[in-house]
Amino acid sequence: MFAFLHSLVVCVCVLLKMKYVLVSGGVVSGLGKGVTASSIGFLLKASGLRVTAIKIDPYLNTDAGTMSPFEHGEVFVLDDGGEVDLDLGNYERFMDIKLTRDNNITTGKIYQFVIDKERRGDYLGKTVQVVPHIADAIQEWIERVAHIPVDGKPGPADVCVIELGGTIGDIESMPFIQALGQFSYRVGEDT
Repeated sequence: MFAFLHSLVVCVCVLLKMKYVLVSGGVVSGLGKGVTASSIGFLLKASGLRVTAIKIDPYLNTDAGTMSPFEHGEVFVLDDGGEVDLDLGNYERFMDIKLTRDNNITTGKIYQFVIDKERRGDYLGKTVQVVPHIADAIQEWIERVAHIPVDGKPGPADVCVIELGGTIGDIESMPFIQALGQFSYRVGEDT
């Protein structure tokens, strides 16, 4: 059975554009989404696919560097100096990849990015809103980072594993849920 699935997964990903796997939880945080995402990535890599990972943390901080370890847990420092959620360390170890600070998306980073664009005049005087501007920025960030090689080989990965941190019911998660729904429609349900 594993050999059949391995062949099927490899064939599907070779013939089509990048695939995305979303790992999200229910109404309770801390239930092992990070280890689940890491394990999925490991299994995909073991089947011969190139993988990358993105962690979405729906808090307003721009990174985990100044957050209390008692509240958030330990911080993992990436090779580029990015101070991120410990899950990204698990991704690196499980999938044997090297991530950057851009592989960790936070609400703070997205809002800062959109506000910087607004200040430069990129929106041509329009009223900046969560939909479409924040949702579009999230989608653009995911697509850009998903195509950055993380395994030392040229070209993008076959599969991007995305973990949506926190809980689905949190108001902080709503822009990401909206953006991921739009993203799924935009890239096609077969991805």
